[in-house]
Amino acid sequence: MAVRYPAFALLGLATLAAAAEPAQSIQPPAVTSIRVDRAEPSDKPAYKALYRARVLDAYSLGVQAYVYGWPAVENRRVCSRLLDPQYRQHAPLNSFRHESAPADEHYDLFVTPNADLLYSEACLDLSREPVVLHVPDTQGMRYWTAQVTDAYTETVANISKRSVRNGPGDYALVGPGWKGTLPKGLTAVPVDTNSGFLLLRTFFEDSADLQRRTRVVQQGFSLKPLSAYLSGKPWQTPELPADDRRRAALGEQQALSSSLEFFGVLNQAMADAGPRPGEEALWASFRRIGVGPGLAFDPARLDSATREGLQKAVADGWQLVQDRSMTARTKLVNGWGVPQLDQPVGAFGYDYLQRAGVAHRGIYSNTADEYAAMAGVLDTEGRPLDGRQRYVLHFAKDAFPKVQAYWGLTIYQLPQRLLYPNAAGRWTINSIDHGLQYNPDGSLDIYIQREAPAGHEANWLPSPDGGFQLIFRAYRAQDPAIFRGDWAPPAIRRID
Repeated sequence: MAVRYPAFALLGLATLAAAAEPAQSIQPPAVTSIRVDRAEPSDKPAYKALYRARVLDAYSLGVQAYVYGWPAVENRRVCSRLLDPQYRQHAPLNSFRHESAPADEHYDLFVTPNADLLYSEACLDLSREPVVLHVPDTQGMRYWTAQVTDAYTETVANISKRSVRNGPGDYALVGPGWKGTLPKGLTAVPVDTNSGFLLLRTFFEDSADLQRRTRVVQQGFSLKPLSAYLSGKPWQTPELPADDRRRAALGEQQALSSSLEFFGVLNQAMADAGPRPGEEALWASFRRIGVGPGLAFDPARLDSATREGLQKAVADGWQLVQDRSMTARTKLVNGWGVPQLDQPVGAFGYDYLQRAGVAHRGIYSNTADEYAAMAGVLDTEGRPLDGRQRYVLHFAKDAFPKVQAYWGLTIYQLPQRLLYPNAAGRWTINSIDHGLQYNPDGSLDIYIQREAPAGHEANWLPSPDGGFQLIFRAYRAQDPAIFRGDWAPPAIRRID
């Protein structure tokens, strides 16, 4: 006797039968996991090979992740200090710290600071909504720029006299996840990560200009969330809670850079920033060593092979970053490392090693359209610069760089790459300095030594006791030879 089933039951049986059959597709199923080996020492040949392979795999990925992440970790270290209310250079998130004086021997927020302009620093969080930068009327100031970088120190915009002239204007810094519409009157500035940094530079021509104009203009630059901008009401940026991980003290650069704790900080930076476009596969590979957003990197829980590989990766990665810092510019002219078109600064694309090296030697170094920087490291005999010696830099009348804004020469103590105490309180000389004494033929001699040169004090850069370097910056350079590395400052001659 045939059994009769309701129609809906027959439909269910057919569905089950179809599900039991293998799916017919020309494409394989998507891979949703990545193999992560955990290996401990063993005498068995197969496990010895597994251990050796895991050490090499962790080392290879660890070096890549280290170099990729070093600028992000250093940027986070800078922000951890800036966001700490107890730090003397403090500013809440998404607000400026307007420095009232140029950098001096006490400035240590980051290395190789400029000493002939005012800084204003801000750490950015664009994860919830855009942040609006207000630019005031800059009153014809010779040079200013608001450099916006992503979390990995890639320059994404320069809102400057070069790009927008003298202001005023309002600019919305827009993170990658925001989908709203900006009101009329706001210019969108896309930032490809959810966190970032803004470094404002405002130039003053002399002490009178500093008091009369520059500080007034500087204070006119402000930041506020888009919602506060639209409300039209006064806005006071709140402090981060004391337990916010972005305020966590990260110690000194050397200690952090040579420790496995580096990867834990990198995980936090990646989680807050998000990936730059095109880096998804790179991030997926890093997860095999526990590096990535949402991962808790705990060195104590690593297997022996991974720990061995990553410890070597940190040591070699740190050395690699320092070595690229020294060789970010490989063309030397007159003892100066000069720009080259294939060795970018400020904007690096996917050249992660160049980005890390430049971040080490001068984090937030800007793009060449704003200024071209050259590091003086050797004298005419090829010897490293030493503060126990005396030097002269002679510019012939026609040897000055062609610039639209100005040029400046600054001295830094090594290996700190910072300004240092000196009796004159002077670390920089620039082309706008009205006190410089030019020779009768229009040439200029700059003296670099510990003691003041009798009769030439106006042209003196006091040197530290040990090693030092000079950085020459040409702001808004006009000569194409500067960008090609075909122009350099004169040779640094030692006076015996």
